[in-house]
Order: sequence, then C-alpha cells, then structure tokens
Amino acid sequence: MQNDEYCNNEKKTKSKKISITGLYKKIIENYYDNNNFVIFKKPHEKKIYLYFNKNENYKCLNKKYFIIKSFDNNHELKIVPRIIYYADISKNLSNIKNSNYIFNWDTNSNFLTKSCKKKYKDLVKKGIKKIEKGDLKKVVLSRSVKISFQKIYLRKTFQKLIISYPNALISLCYNIHHGFWIGCTPELLIKFQKKNLLISVLAGTIWENNIWTKKEIKEHNIVVNYIKKILKFYKGVLSIKKTRVKKIGNLKHLETLILFSFFKYPNYNKILNKIYPTPSICGIPKNKSFNFIKENEGYKRNFYTGYIGIVDKESMELYLNLRCANIRKEKKEITLYAGSGITIDSNVNKELEETENKIKNILSQLVFK
Repeated sequence: MQNDEYCNNEKKTKSKKISITGLYKKIIENYYDNNNFVIFKKPHEKKIYLYFNKNENYKCLNKKYFIIKSFDNNHELKIVPRIIYYADISKNLSNIKNSNYIFNWDTNSNFLTKSCKKKYKDLVKKGIKKIEKGDLKKVVLSRSVKISFQKIYLRKTFQKLIISYPNALISLCYNIHHGFWIGCTPELLIKFQKKNLLISVLAGTIWENNIWTKKEIKEHNIVVNYIKKILKFYKGVLSIKKTRVKKIGNLKHLETLILFSFFKYPNYNKILNKIYPTPSICGIPKNKSFNFIKENEGYKRNFYTGYIGIVDKESMELYLNLRCANIRKEKKEITLYAGSGITIDSNVNKELEETENKIKNILSQLVFK
C-alpha cells in the first residue's frame, strides 16, 4: 500500500542537493540496509547522483528510474528513487588526488598465465573460422578474469575513475544478490528527448601508440551500417557525424555520432529492442552471433555488455556496460571483463592483447589496501 500511495500522490520524482559527505553517508546507510542503489556521474558533468529504493520489485515505473540490464536479458534491476540526491563536485575535483597506486600483476592476477591465453586464443580462432565459412560477419568475444583481494576502497576507486575518465559514465551499483558493479563506460547506446535520437557508435580499439588498420575501420563501419539499416524504416532526418577518435585512458576508439529527428513520436522501447544488442558488443548477424557467444564463451557475462542508464516517460539515456568489474566483498573476489570484435581481418594475438589492455585499464584504477 505504501508504494501505491507513493505512486498516486507524487507525479514527479524530486531532486535534492546535498554535500559530498552527506551523499557518502547515504550510500553507507543503504548498503547496511541492503537497499538497491546506484551512484553515477554522466560524461563531462560535475554532479554525482544517487538513486536508491528499498523494494527490489518496485512496480511503479511511471517515474524516473535507473535500469541495469544483463546481456542475456535474464536479469534486470530497476532502481526507482523517491528522491534523487545529487552533489556538485565542481569545487571538489581539485581536492581529489589521482593516486599512483600500482597493482602487483605477477602475484595478484591470473590473466597473464598461459592457460588463460590459450583458452581465449582458441575461442578467437573458432570465431574466425565461423566468419571464414560465411556463418558470421563479425562476433564480439569476451573473457572474464577473477582476482582476490583483502580490502578495496570503493570510494577512492570511484573518485579515481572520475578523474581518469571525465568523458565516460562512471557508475557504482549495488544489489544484495549481485554485489557491486563498478564501471567507466565510454559508449552511449541510445539517448532520446522528445523526437530526437542520439546514438554513439564506438567500435574499433587500439593502444594509444598504435596506428589504425583496415580491421578497426571495417569493424567500426559494420556497426554504423547496422544502425543506418534500422533507422531507414522510420520517417525523419538522419545525420551522421564525421568519425573521430575517442580516448579512454590508454585506449583509443573510433566513434561516430548518429542523430535522427523523427517526424512523429516513435516507440523508443521498440527501437531499443531492435538496436540492442549492437554489433559492437555482440556481432552480426545478431541472432547467430548471440548463439555463438552463448555456446562458446564458457561463462556468463551477467551485466557486462548489458546496458545501464536513466529512463522516464519523456526521455531515455542508456549506456553499454563496458570497462566494468563485479566486486563480491563477502568472497573477497573481483571479476573483470573484456572483449574484442572479431572479423575476417582479425589477428589472434592482437585480439588477446586488446582484451588484456582493456582489463589493465580498469584494474589500474582499483584502489586496494
């Protein structure tokens, strides 16, 4: 009855500004109360937002909420806040020190071992064979890495991510069943406001000192053409911006912004279902790639390469959940994820190196004792 009363009496979710200290106190309170919560900062913004709710099965979704969706569509969290708390960090950024903490790779990680390398290389080879046979055009293959820890500082890690990746969505989500998910994703899946749609195609990755090859360019164009093919069935004005380079840490990505202005209000949930999963995290053809991933990766991606973001009646802003880690404090274990887009031009060793660089990129930001 309490939830129903809240739905009927309050038409719009309220926002309340509080101090950074007050924000972190609320996070700690919600953690010990086993509430769902998410704290996040949008790209280039100077505000940190906190959403939380006590009831995991909250059905009143006519308001603004934060959604966290798994890659296989089997798990979904919707955090519907009574009040959206936020803190302005524009004056605090200079006080946040970017720690030079160095992770001890040799004693604390297992992703550099020969067995892990061989397993992923065999998976990539299998994907390339499928492409050579003509069954697939592109498939994104990923792997996970587990490391143990004694103590991790989530607050310092979140602060470090804000400093290191100002052009990414920084998020920290908590659910009693799924643990903590922390990430810094650079890829906007879909954003709409009224009749206007924005999509960021982010595909093709190299290390900062490397040069682009036809493999990355082809991989990127596959995703751009996929989006164009979907949007051509709608009436409106299509605008495709010039492809540019987006730098996230030590990695560089090819990015193309696609804008579409609809003549009539479309059903954005239907568009989302048509677009997701995109070839940047799954492959093409979509269904065949998805099935190949499910049958051959050998583990569950969970919320990795799912989507996260804000939804309400009037707008939607969703990001692909990349550069992320799942932290289980009760197990003292962290799972990190990384993937690479496989095409006919793929080199097995380079694809392996790309996943290692992506894992290092996020692992280097985690602050341990």
